[in-house]
Amino acid sequence: MRLTNLATIFSFCRRIFSHWIVNLLGPTDQFVMRHRILNGTLFAGLIAMLVGLGSEFFREGFEMGGLLALWAAFASTILFYYLSRVKRYFQILIIPTFIISSLTACLQIKYSGGIVSANVMLFAPILVLNMLILGKRWDSIAIVFFVCLLFLINEIQQSFPHWFSDYSSVTARSEDFLITAVSILLLLGLMLRTLNRSYEDAITEVSRLKYQQDGDYYLTSLLTRPLSGIRNQSKNVQFSSYIKQKKSFQFKNKEYELGGDICVTDQIVLRGRNYCVFANGDAMGKSMQGAGGVLVFGTAFRALIERTHREGILSLYFPERWLHTALNDLNNVFEGFDGSMSMSLLLGLVDEKTGYMFYINAEHPFPIRYRDGKAHFLSEQATNFKLGMHKDRARIETCWIRPGDTIILGSDGRDDLEIGLDASQTRVINFDHTSILKHVEETRGEITELGKKLQTIGELTDDLSFLSIRYQPIEIRQTTLDAPIMEQTIQLLKENKDLEALQIIEGEKNQNIENPIVWKLLYQVYRKLGQNSLAAKAAETFTILHPSALQMIWNGVIQYAKAGMIEESIDMAERIYSRKPDVLPVLKVLIKLYKKSKRPERAAEYVSVYQKLKANTEG
Repeated sequence: MRLTNLATIFSFCRRIFSHWIVNLLGPTDQFVMRHRILNGTLFAGLIAMLVGLGSEFFREGFEMGGLLALWAAFASTILFYYLSRVKRYFQILIIPTFIISSLTACLQIKYSGGIVSANVMLFAPILVLNMLILGKRWDSIAIVFFVCLLFLINEIQQSFPHWFSDYSSVTARSEDFLITAVSILLLLGLMLRTLNRSYEDAITEVSRLKYQQDGDYYLTSLLTRPLSGIRNQSKNVQFSSYIKQKKSFQFKNKEYELGGDICVTDQIVLRGRNYCVFANGDAMGKSMQGAGGVLVFGTAFRALIERTHREGILSLYFPERWLHTALNDLNNVFEGFDGSMSMSLLLGLVDEKTGYMFYINAEHPFPIRYRDGKAHFLSEQATNFKLGMHKDRARIETCWIRPGDTIILGSDGRDDLEIGLDASQTRVINFDHTSILKHVEETRGEITELGKKLQTIGELTDDLSFLSIRYQPIEIRQTTLDAPIMEQTIQLLKENKDLEALQIIEGEKNQNIENPIVWKLLYQVYRKLGQNSLAAKAAETFTILHPSALQMIWNGVIQYAKAGMIEESIDMAERIYSRKPDVLPVLKVLIKLYKKSKRPERAAEYVSVYQKLKANTEG
């Protein structure tokens, strides 16, 4: 019970003392550490000089001149403490405090009888305090000044001993040493307490700000979390993602990450077919800045998906046109930041039934295909500028994803690895963008293992993200006809028995509407019968089932134009131009079609493109 009471009393006294120290030095929200140390130094000087003045009542030592000087210094220190703690005149008090502390120390030395140990005890704490008060720019001057002053005083003591009080007796010198030691220890104790309290308050303030900052990070991570992730439920196309943000933090004893990389997938329906939408982006900056880019992109991307679900016009677009529309909408959002925010991006679509992939590369690292144990880049060119940097018509890349293939998209964190230090201790960054291919092969295309492996090779200098795509169809599509039916149809076409051939093909179409060969034969029959609109529709359907057939897309352009269906012909021609923007005949047809559709401004744009391309070709 008695021990409990003592502990309570001790705790109470400690709290009272802490509050007293805070009031003495000034609260941390109003005084910086340097100014709090100045306040503590002045107050400690008051105590030391008060002890020195008090000692005069018990022994003789100071002459009248020295006593008056000590009283003047004591009064000046009281005034300075008032100006510093209450009026906050910090800058004008630093030099006067430096001068008074120095002169007071010299005054004490003069009347101490030349005790060297007393000199050192006086100068050591005063030197430290003045170094802290003056700051980094002038602390070296304080060191040189006090060292020189110490040697100067010792030299003067040797040359002019009569300038100092003579305490020849051992008792007098011991008494003077004791008084000086008590004063200095008191001064040193207050100084250390001032420093300790200032550092404690500073650390507390830093910890408070760090906790507040981590709270902001946590809230931002909560905002970005629902905007990314795998949201499609396709049975044929599988996605997986791996993200390791550069910035990690703790909040309420849990680890979280925040950065500018994002992997997101979803599903949409275009012209009655299901497509998986995917995006792997890397926003400019790290931590909060990068997360801001993710918030902007994720919100705009989500709104685009919702618009596609709800608005009929977007769901009627071809994949190529939808990608262009998506890129333009996202670019418009980022352009609103006037270049202060940008994002590299790889955005694409995968046909769930065919496994055909359309994608746009906006200055993102090249996509990788892992097939049969070998990895290689799908293409080694960026087809568009970063979002928010420059608007231009992007080129759409395409590829077939075979069963067993793995398509890997990744941010530039996969290349920007710090792999060590050179002879001059400068960090070495990996600049070989092809090294990732070897790592993909070693990890067999598993992106989680790939991410961990890269972190063992070197230290990440940027956010790292991977998105993998696999195509594993549950049902194998039929892309051929039975040999007898095929031979019979071809023979009827050769004999110009088109109507009989049409009946056979129509029967096959009703049984297997997803067979591209059926639609190719239908196109040929309708074209021979002069039914241009039906031939064009058959060509269009064939290109949806077999998207890589650019020649059939071109056939659809011609047939729609012959049927007078200008808008449909334009849509088909734009599909070719989006993939092959350097084909002059396509540009010529687009110019004519836009003129027929009474859109001269669009025709003029293509005329300009045609002339530039022709000049470059001829040059």
